[in-house]
Amino acid sequence: MLYKIHSHAEIQALQACTDELGHSNEDMLVNLVSLESVRIACESYALLWPLIKELSWACPKLENLSVVAALSLEIQKLEHDVLPQLMVQEAKLERGALQAVLVMQNSAVKLLHLAKCYKEALGRLQDLVSRRAEDVSIMLDDIVVHVLEGNCNIFWLQARLLVLFRMVTIMLETPVCFCDPVEYSDE
Repeated sequence: MLYKIHSHAEIQALQACTDELGHSNEDMLVNLVSLESVRIACESYALLWPLIKELSWACPKLENLSVVAALSLEIQKLEHDVLPQLMVQEAKLERGALQAVLVMQNSAVKLLHLAKCYKEALGRLQDLVSRRAEDVSIMLDDIVVHVLEGNCNIFWLQARLLVLFRMVTIMLETPVCFCDPVEYSDE
């Protein structure tokens, strides 16, 4: 039996009907086609992974979802913890701000790595999710370099953070396509 997933709601529906599907003697292939956004990937993975493992279903794109979920977690950490901390700092770069900048540096490296992993998993050189993750990573790195080299002040930093906030929001709202767009258009 083939079950195609185009949204988080379809994962929830699959979870809701697992009792009847789990008792079937038929092999189940779960085909992840798309999700509505990067933001929901973590919740989608948390719902789908146990189903796949417990019921021994096949889901070839589960690893791809795992990478997008990790991207989502990293971006949401920036959105909820790191960037707000920097926006409320006094007119000088204090210890808390410098710690946040170091977390940003780690996030830049992690996002770049996850974007590369996602491209490799998809078997494509580029896609919207990885490109936006790379863009956020580049912006983070640029900010970190300027701050750590002392080439800016808090006002310069806060102006860049506004742009970064927007990039983070766009990244989290990005739709996720787990298959080749040509393949997706045929469905």
